[in-house]
Amino acid sequence: MNPRARGTGNPVVRHRWIRIGGWLAALTAVFGCAAFFAGPLLSGPALTQLIVPGPLLHVQPQAVRAALLPALQGKGFFSVNVAQLRKDVLAVPWVASAAVRRSWPHTLYIDITEELPVARWNGNGLMDAQGRVFAQSAAASWAKLPVLNGTEGNEQDVLAEFNDLNSQLTAHGLAMLQLTVDARGDSSVSLNDGIQVRLGRSDALQRLQRFLAVALPTLSSRLAAVAYVDMRYTNGFAVGWKSQMASSGQHKEVRPNG
Repeated sequence: MNPRARGTGNPVVRHRWIRIGGWLAALTAVFGCAAFFAGPLLSGPALTQLIVPGPLLHVQPQAVRAALLPALQGKGFFSVNVAQLRKDVLAVPWVASAAVRRSWPHTLYIDITEELPVARWNGNGLMDAQGRVFAQSAAASWAKLPVLNGTEGNEQDVLAEFNDLNSQLTAHGLAMLQLTVDARGDSSVSLNDGIQVRLGRSDALQRLQRFLAVALPTLSSRLAAVAYVDMRYTNGFAVGWKSQMASSGQHKEVRPNG
C-alpha cells in the first residue's frame, strides 16, 4: 500500500474537503442573506398613514397616534398586531370601543366610539352605562347628570341600585338627582322635587315602593314643606320638615291608618 495515500495527508482528500467547506460557507451566506431580506418582505409594506375618522368630541387623534406608536415601530402591513393595537386604543381616555382595520398597502384605520356618561361618581367622576368611571371632569355640561356617591370598588352595584330605584320613580313622574350608599350600605335618594328619601341598608326597593304608595299620597298637600322622609320604620315613616330642620332639627313620625 502506498503510504502517501493514507489519512488526510492525501492532497486529493484535502482538496475535496476544501471544496465542500467552500460550498458550506457559500450556502451559509446565501441563507443568511435570505433570512435578512425575508423579514421585511414577509412583514409587508410599512404602515405610513393612520386615519381616525370623526367627528370625535372628546378623543384627540394625536392621543390615539401616540398610544399606537410603540406597537407600530418596525412593523409592516402583515406583521402588525391588530389585537394589541385595539388594546392600546381602548386605554385612551374617552374611548368606549374601537375597531382596527388595515387598507392595502399603507393605511391603518381606527374607528372609535366615544364614551357616553350616564352619571357622576363621587363628585367629578364620569361613569358610563357599565359602571366604569372613565374620566374626571368638573365641566358645567355634566351638571344635569345624576350624582352617585359610594365607596370605591362598588361603582357597578351603586349604578344597578340607581337603575332599579329610578325606574320606580319615573313611573310616578319623579326623577332621582342623587343616590348615596354609605360605607355601611345605607341608601338615601334625593328627588327632583327636593325631598330626600332615606331607605336604609336593606330592602331599599321595597321601601321606595312603600314611599310611593303610602308616604307620597299622605304628604301630597304638604310636599313643599318636606325636607326628608325616613322609610326605615316597619309600620310607618318619619318626616323632617324644612321649618323644623331650620330651627330644631326635629322630625315627626307618621303611622298611616291600617
